[in-house]
Amino acid sequence: MVHVILTHEVKDFFAWKKVYEEGEPLRTKSGIKMTGVYTSVDNPNQVTLTGECASAELVYRFMSQPELKAAMQAAGVISAPDMKVLNKV
Repeated sequence: MVHVILTHEVKDFFAWKKVYEEGEPLRTKSGIKMTGVYTSVDNPNQVTLTGECASAELVYRFMSQPELKAAMQAAGVISAPDMKVLNKV
């Protein structure tokens, strides 16, 4: 099991959140379980997500899907994601 922390900036958090919630089936199909959604106290449009997945390979495969890239664009993501894939020790 790996843990994922992903941060990116969006144009409008509430518009992004709607598209994010609609993406649950794609995440489930890909084996990604999200465990948290956070916004920065300094910038409410800077979003950090946490999640879990069986392997790093599945995470990277999920992140490279054209459907995800299209959804992120539709959601108003305006910065490249900063992603960390971690092993719990």
